[in-house]
Amino acid sequence: MKIKINNLIEEWASYNVNLRNLSENSVKAYSIDLKDFLDFNFQNSEVILKTDLLNISSHTIRLWILNLRKKSLNAASISRKISSLKNFFRWLENSHNIFNSSISRLESPKKDKTLPRPITINDVKKLFGAFENKKDKQWIISRNQAIFLLLYTCGLRISEAINLKTNELPLSTSIKVKGKGKKERMVPILNITHQAIENYKDQCPYPVSSSEYVFLGERGHRMSPRSFQKALEKARTSIGLPSSTTPHSLRHSYATHLLNEGTDLRSIQKLLGHSALSSTQIYTQIEQKRLLQVYKSTHPRERAS
Repeated sequence: MKIKINNLIEEWASYNVNLRNLSENSVKAYSIDLKDFLDFNFQNSEVILKTDLLNISSHTIRLWILNLRKKSLNAASISRKISSLKNFFRWLENSHNIFNSSISRLESPKKDKTLPRPITINDVKKLFGAFENKKDKQWIISRNQAIFLLLYTCGLRISEAINLKTNELPLSTSIKVKGKGKKERMVPILNITHQAIENYKDQCPYPVSSSEYVFLGERGHRMSPRSFQKALEKARTSIGLPSSTTPHSLRHSYATHLLNEGTDLRSIQKLLGHSALSSTQIYTQIEQKRLLQVYKSTHPRERAS
């Protein structure tokens, strides 16, 4: 039985969207992971046999993983690709009666335990101002600053901010956010952030109110996450902040600063849209690390040594 690889990937992608309720970005990433593996295994063939999928060996999988490591992918990235592969073959078993024992026994590499790197409050202020430059149009600057504030003062993911729709625009004190798995949550919004969005809307040359999405690119279409990533990279470089200063680090900073000011973990969990409290508990490790540094730098016995 001959199978077209692209048709198989599209069928799996449709399953992920309609039945697993995954986001568009997640499905796209998983599909790319799968295509990468199939292209590597079948030398970019467009058509394969059912038996080809059954006969993928452990040796072939190890070669693929070795190839990923040669590309300098970290353990987290490789782990995600393996997860995509295992999910695909579980779907194959249930929908096409294709079972591969080598895939089912596949284990993900252990992830490096790295803590998120929050930005200091002082650097947050500098970074916000660094978006101001002579090259960008004023409405582009206002747009980027509004997104910046959504990430730092509301804890949004970059995908959540970019995908914000006009019918989800801020109420007087909160904003409706669609997160992972299309789960909705209400997040408090500060007046400074609300005003930044209004400033952007007033300056935008395109009719935001009649557009489906709030944040538009230079041609009037929905902007891409990469556009903001580039703007942030330019801003952080101009003031000498490290490459760890990313859109996601703004979300980390939001959570870390809330914890430092006494907000409880359960509240932070709800604000971030985490399904499990364990995902939020990483911020307690950051705070413990910070307290240890403060202790060592201020305790008289430590200073004396």
